[in-house]
Amino acid sequence: MKILKTPFAAVMWLSCLQLAPADTIVLKNGDKFDGKVLREVDGNYILEVKVTDTIRDEKIVAKSDVKYIDKEKEDDKAFKKIEGFTPTPELLPKVAYEKRIEKVDAFISTYPESTSLSKAKKIHDYLTEEYAIVQNGGIKFGEEMVSADDYMANSYEYDATIAGKAIKKAVGRRDFLSALRAFTKYEKTFSDAAGRDEIANLIKQVLSVYQNSIDENLASLSSRMEKRESGLATMSPEDRKQTLRALAEKEERVVAHYQQEKEAREPWVTPDAFHKESLDEARRQVEGETRRLETKKTPRETPIAETYRVAWGKLAGGAGEEKKANIDEAKTNGVPELYLVKLRERAGMETP
Repeated sequence: MKILKTPFAAVMWLSCLQLAPADTIVLKNGDKFDGKVLREVDGNYILEVKVTDTIRDEKIVAKSDVKYIDKEKEDDKAFKKIEGFTPTPELLPKVAYEKRIEKVDAFISTYPESTSLSKAKKIHDYLTEEYAIVQNGGIKFGEEMVSADDYMANSYEYDATIAGKAIKKAVGRRDFLSALRAFTKYEKTFSDAAGRDEIANLIKQVLSVYQNSIDENLASLSSRMEKRESGLATMSPEDRKQTLRALAEKEERVVAHYQQEKEAREPWVTPDAFHKESLDEARRQVEGETRRLETKKTPRETPIAETYRVAWGKLAGGAGEEKKANIDEAKTNGVPELYLVKLRERAGMETP
């Protein structure tokens, strides 16, 4: 006998329900699933099973149908919380390593007899090895750890690649406004980067889609305004009054935000579907960026990444005047100020 509150649960309960922490319930007919025994009533088990990440349901199973219940141990429950700590993601910050290591240490000290102890220690060793590199200024790049020396000597190239990946991720989740804003920052520093053309071509596609969206909003604005007015006309006086007040407050916020962005000379304003001025401005910005990207760039004789890397190497020794000359040369050859600061720090010189 089984009682489930939703049809969906009735279909899915044996195949994909997972509960953490959970017991494994094995029936005499061979069926097996994870759940949690809440209580026993009149020869039945009352079980809690997970339908989705946020929905749980109850199921009644006769004790006579159960072959056995494998109770999950406390240390197994605890280990589930740390077993996904490795492999670590790219660019994990130092504080995140510290939090993970702290939780693994707590497991090791709390469950010294656990069958998962050796796995926990391997996780600990993995994390501490990477943490030592990150703590000293290195990074995790892709699946590889990059030492501080390697990163600093090639930081322009690494940073350009990281910034490019962030833009691609924003495009992948269709957050076009964030992608365009990130690309504007990217261009100020990494317009000479090796992967710049690939990123620029991606942004051209984004601009086309983004412009179509803006044009659709502009073309439909009048009809949408009329539809909204018609909807208001059908409301009761009190509901219409409340709705008008809410719309007025929203419009006030939109206008204020738009003015702030304009005053700050934001290269990409936030368009609102019911605010024509912001839509028009967004359209102008798209057209301007599209024209800019259609202009062919003259490539540098020596890429900035190489210029920076060579200057970094030269600053390993030499006199003060020689170091200053190397940095001045790097500046003349287009190395951005952020990376000139790194070079000055390596040379032991103060930033002007």
